[in-house]
Amino acid sequence: MSKSIEKAVSSIHTAKKWMSFFVLVLMTGIVGLSIVELGIILYLDLFDPTDGVIFLEIDELFRIFGFFFIILIGFELVETIEMYFKDNVIHAEVVLLVAVIAVSRKVILLDLEKYDPIAIIGLGIIIFSLGGCYWLIKTSFRAKNTITKPSI
Repeated sequence: MSKSIEKAVSSIHTAKKWMSFFVLVLMTGIVGLSIVELGIILYLDLFDPTDGVIFLEIDELFRIFGFFFIILIGFELVETIEMYFKDNVIHAEVVLLVAVIAVSRKVILLDLEKYDPIAIIGLGIIIFSLGGCYWLIKTSFRAKNTITKPSI
């Protein structure tokens, strides 16, 4: 009975590895296509003869910066999946970094006139909480590394 359970667990582990690899390939493809699309959007906005402006307008800049941050989030997600594929562990530090980038994108693109003050206060609490979590994780990693490394 235990051999069949071990074989089932091994099969599930192998299937999980293949699914992780498939998700990694898909995310890499999506990020690559997003970079190409960003390049096309940037080219079209820069060389648009109908707007009469040599440089980008403010709304175009916000759209491009938003797209850029989405690509950065995609890079971090690919890194998260890659680390999971290698170590079979989801690293909380990388997940928090993705969340910090996503919230930063939201803050940069935020139109303060569209939101209630309570929503902006809530966003501030989220930012403070994510920063605190990230700081705690980095501090605990530093403390663990100084304890495990012998001094010479």
